[in-house]
Amino acid sequence: MPGVGCGKSKRKHTPIVSEKQQGFFGAEYARRKAGEEGRMPGITKAELKSHLEESAGKKLPKHHSPPTNPKFDSPDKY
Repeated sequence: MPGVGCGKSKRKHTPIVSEKQQGFFGAEYARRKAGEEGRMPGITKAELKSHLEESAGKKLPKHHSPPTNPKFDSPDKY
């Protein structure tokens, strides 16, 4: 679904890319479900749920690693 906005907003949809991020979204969803004020004011409970359902069952890395730059990968370059 990349390119499609999140819910009715005009924000770009960005999927969950790591287990850590999935944990943050899960905790936020649990706070909202319990009736507490969330820490992510710009996203609705329905949007949180759809993100979590989309990432369910996928094999996600523990942490999202940004793409590496081969120019800086080798210690010889320093």
